[in-house]
Amino acid sequence: MRKLIYLLWFETAEERFADALHRELVPRLRETKGVCRIQLNIVDSDVEAAAELRMENSAAAFDAMCSVYLDDTVSGATIDKQVQAFCAQFSRYHVNEIERLPNTQHQTEAGQRTPGFSQIALLRCPRRLEYQAWLDYWQNTHTTVALETQSTFRYVQNIVSDVAGKDVGCYHAIVEECFPALAMTNPEVFYNAEGNSQKQQDNMKRMIDSCVNFIDFDEIDVVPTSEYVY
Repeated sequence: MRKLIYLLWFETAEERFADALHRELVPRLRETKGVCRIQLNIVDSDVEAAAELRMENSAAAFDAMCSVYLDDTVSGATIDKQVQAFCAQFSRYHVNEIERLPNTQHQTEAGQRTPGFSQIALLRCPRRLEYQAWLDYWQNTHTTVALETQSTFRYVQNIVSDVAGKDVGCYHAIVEECFPALAMTNPEVFYNAEGNSQKQQDNMKRMIDSCVNFIDFDEIDVVPTSEYVY
């Protein structure tokens, strides 16, 4: 099964755009032969409290993300035709997904909002690093640090293999991290240290110290979203 990630930008009002994705785009994709699963990540009012967590180094990171899982019978161009009717522009990323931490804590019915929020991080390999060294550090060192220092209940790494679309950001990876709702505003919850400020400081330092080894903070985009799995 292949996975495509679409980053979408829109021109209409936020509520109208999100509603169209749920009510029109998803049903069209589900009716497309070869589509196995769909996930929407939307920047909406439910994640307004997480505004301070947003990091934007691109002009505008994205307004929504649509992940489409499909078999070999359907092409990316076929999905493009469905997606482009619902946005002003898009970028399509072909990715290899590694689900490091599946969501076993907060299961929902298809199409219902996943509790908490999903933080999407768009990564580029810094020019100072060779790509394979960057990938190796992220996969074999930083992953453990991230899982041990944060309150994530889902952690997915998407390694980009190809890009298509307009105004692509040329990201090398897309990360999905689901957090409890309180993590939007409470650093102790975010860093898995509720009620323990010293542990929060220690976990934050350990996380940041690891990040600087493979991330340039003026190159990363981080977007809190609401996640819906179909």
